[in-house]
Amino acid sequence: MPALRKKLLRPEDVTELIPGLSVKLLSQWRYEKKGPRYYKVGRIVLYPIDDLEEWFEAHAGDGGRDDD
Repeated sequence: MPALRKKLLRPEDVTELIPGLSVKLLSQWRYEKKGPRYYKVGRIVLYPIDDLEEWFEAHAGDGGRDDD
């Protein structure tokens, strides 16, 4: 069986990386089936860091720039 190669973060670790994000909000997003992808093993919730980065980039704003 191959070893796990993904770096996984607990919700508390995620909130340290993204200012203003709370564990409660991450929990709400999981309930609403939105937010970054996660794994749940029993009661343990883990977020793959690669998926977090992808999700974060997908939600980047353009800073109000006009593409014209």
